[in-house]
Amino acid sequence: MYYTAGENASDYIGILDRKNYDKKWDRITRVAIRGIIESDGKIALIHSGKNGEYKFPGGGMEAGESREETLIREVLEETGLMVVPETIKYYGKFKEIKKDNEQCKIFEQLSYYYYCDILPEKGERKLDDYEEEYGYELKWTTLEEAIENNTIINHSEHTPWIFRDTLVMDRLKEQKDMQS
Repeated sequence: MYYTAGENASDYIGILDRKNYDKKWDRITRVAIRGIIESDGKIALIHSGKNGEYKFPGGGMEAGESREETLIREVLEETGLMVVPETIKYYGKFKEIKKDNEQCKIFEQLSYYYYCDILPEKGERKLDDYEEEYGYELKWTTLEEAIENNTIINHSEHTPWIFRDTLVMDRLKEQKDMQS
């Protein structure tokens, strides 16, 4: 496993290259957008009732969508929170490279993280089947609590996003600590 912060560009939060593939294989690329929503010293995260981990709300871009449109849609679908479009501010990106679940393919995911504010009213959640299965719920928690929780959880193939999102949480906490 290989990780480095800030490689090749200042806006990289990190790069995780598991190097468990052959470089000659075909590459599948997925772009995902994730929200950083803060209020009253807490952060809005998705909590899994099945595995107990915390992750940032967000998901994959659909054809024809902008990153901002994806953020607004995904945050609403997963949390019921309604993003204020004018408040969306880019934070950084995280790249993951690994063997795809299919044999002989490389899976590359670029996750773009954005700060955003939300409206006081809530909309209707619309979870995918696998999100229902994982028991995803919106939880307001501190970065410290989420990091501690995720660090205890065993990082398995069923929750590969724990490492990525915990690393982003660590980076956010470091920046907040420096501002204090």
